[in-house]
Amino acid sequence: MNASILLRRIGQGITHIFFPYYCIICNDKANRELDLCIECEKRLPWLKNTCTYCAAFLISNQSICGACLKKPLPFHKLYVPFSYTEIIKKLIIGLKFQKKLVYAPILGTLLAEKINAQYQNEKLPDMLIPVPLHKKRLYERGFNQAIEIARPISKKLNIPIEYKRCRRVVNTVAQSNLPASQRSSNVKNAFVAHKQLAYRHIALLDDVITTGHTLTEISRALYDVGVKKIDVWCCARTYLDGN
Repeated sequence: MNASILLRRIGQGITHIFFPYYCIICNDKANRELDLCIECEKRLPWLKNTCTYCAAFLISNQSICGACLKKPLPFHKLYVPFSYTEIIKKLIIGLKFQKKLVYAPILGTLLAEKINAQYQNEKLPDMLIPVPLHKKRLYERGFNQAIEIARPISKKLNIPIEYKRCRRVVNTVAQSNLPASQRSSNVKNAFVAHKQLAYRHIALLDDVITTGHTLTEISRALYDVGVKKIDVWCCARTYLDGN
């Protein structure tokens, strides 16, 4: 992380000590330790009736879509609370490309709250791995947005973050710039995981999922070094070609 990002984060923390939190949507006092009020939170694009494995929309009472029944993604479970529309799109784009780090605690806190509710009767993963950026892109951006989102999740759920055991070794083209048909080959062999990985149940964290190819490729690298169970947590789901 570069110095300007660190100073900005420190400044935000000091600001919240002396001034109340204000909602980023309606600009009223949030009346909570988050820059989002409860009423605006209710109006976010929450996903409903989606596939357990890929978060595709379902038109029936099934829990798994037809595509995943034929060829499920290599995850134990996937949780995505939002559709990549409206304010959520603004938050993610603002965080990634405009360095609005204040958006990361909002996304991370909301995701952590919903994850905690989803795991009431299940053991949480032992470790949280944010999807890594290639070192060149990390240098250009100055921070990894997935790590920033992971911080409040780690704190609220008491799960350690692992930053270095999984690396992106190929500086791939951004998936969002490619059609669905080219996304799998774009990330092929783009990740490696270290064999010293001690935990066997991990959660992968990313900001947005579309086809799932990036997370699938990371999962393969992790399974190769002994990970037994992978859950995927993403802030939002975007859709291509109706899926």
